[in-house]
Amino acid sequence: MRNLYAFILWLVLPNALSAQIEADTVRGSKDPGFLLTTLSYTTNNNSSRLANSIRMPALMANLSYYSNIGLYGSVDYFKYIAPDTSTFEAEFKLGYTKTFLENIDLDVSYTNRQFRGDKAYEGISYNHALELSGAYHLKGFSASLDNSFMLGETKNYFLDFSLSYDFTVDKFLVKSGYLAISPSITGSFGTTYWLPGNIDHTWGNHGGMGHPPVFVPETKFGYQSTSLILPVQYTIGHFTLSCAGFYAIPSKMLKDQLWTNQFGGLFSLTYLVMF
Repeated sequence: MRNLYAFILWLVLPNALSAQIEADTVRGSKDPGFLLTTLSYTTNNNSSRLANSIRMPALMANLSYYSNIGLYGSVDYFKYIAPDTSTFEAEFKLGYTKTFLENIDLDVSYTNRQFRGDKAYEGISYNHALELSGAYHLKGFSASLDNSFMLGETKNYFLDFSLSYDFTVDKFLVKSGYLAISPSITGSFGTTYWLPGNIDHTWGNHGGMGHPPVFVPETKFGYQSTSLILPVQYTIGHFTLSCAGFYAIPSKMLKDQLWTNQFGGLFSLTYLVMF
């Protein structure tokens, strides 16, 4: 049962924090399907790959259903707090996950995304996303590879390599308490077609005068950042309280475009319903 209360790191920015607190769908579980409802608050933008030093707090709600055959679906709603105009986005995801040999996970999903409001908060502008992920688990260690294709105003591809370790404590504080801490490191690669739309906004928030520097996006695939992520989950019964922090170091290419080191946090409360 405890794997139902553990959470995996998708570790694919732009959903760096919102997608981090998601269920580990049945690694070897014999249980029937289950439903997750989550309410969250984040200190920074969930839509851009790095949320460049601009505090974009948001409230989030998630409803996810996981079947016992590996099919799952979810609905996410993000409401940004700071903008003067009403700004929100919604994501509808369908996917399939499968575990092999008890320690190899494969996951494929499709996401439809809708954004309304202040474009400065949008980050990467996309309407459709296809994700393919794989992970290998051994004695607490997990190595994962995530592929993301984002299609919208531009077409972008991202590749993330991640390594994490799970520290778990049963009967923590109370008999039914379960604590999980999963520090991880991620190297992110990808195309840069998404960058031009952020340059003017980023330049202004750095106090830039006149026109921002001319930027011609690279058409080649390359290194973009290294991220350190620390999620902590505490479960009692069907409730899980989660917090996660991240610190991202941009590549030289991004730093040349005025990007700085990034940091942010996410706080969530999740309720699980078994069927």
